Amino acid sequence: MGISRHYTIGAVIPDLDALDALDGRLGRVGPELDQPLVLTRRRDERLVQVTLPGALVRRVEGGMSRLQWFEFGSMFLAVSATALLMGAIHLTTGIVVQAVLTVAAVIGILLYHRQPKVREKLTGMAMPEKLAEEWEQSFSDGLALVLITVPEESFEEVEAAFLEDPGLCSPLAVDRRPVL
Repeated sequence: MGISRHYTIGAVIPDLDALDALDGRLGRVGPELDQPLVLTRRRDERLVQVTLPGALVRRVEGGMSRLQWFEFGSMFLAVSATALLMGAIHLTTGIVVQAVLTVAAVIGILLYHRQPKVREKLTGMAMPEKLAEEWEQSFSDGLALVLITVPEESFEEVEAAFLEDPGLCSPLAVDRRPVL
């Protein structure tokens, strides 16, 4: 009794045309393939779901954890108290400091939520750190990261489907299944 090997192949897709073309090439390989896992930004999620209705689509943007919200709130409260004490001595300075703090906090939260967290998502799926770093660097210019797990028998056909398009960024493979 042998244990079959599985490979996970993935690449960063630069645009919607390349995604559709890759789906067509994977469809020619065979219907026995697993459904692809597509990591994308929130703004592109619906577009990818319509283009690839059979794919598992996941967001790579995430929010803050409860502990991070607690730390942020504690820091904001502490700095606001300092601004309040400044306002007791010099009202204009206290108001300016509080306004700058509030604007900086809102901008920081928006930037944090919009930043894609590809590396965290991939390492959470037990992918190697080196692959996660390379895909994270390529993801900033791309539409989505497509991952598909294939048995050893289908590996060469699927790899050829990924390598056929020179526009795909970082087409890489690893000898393991991602853990969802």
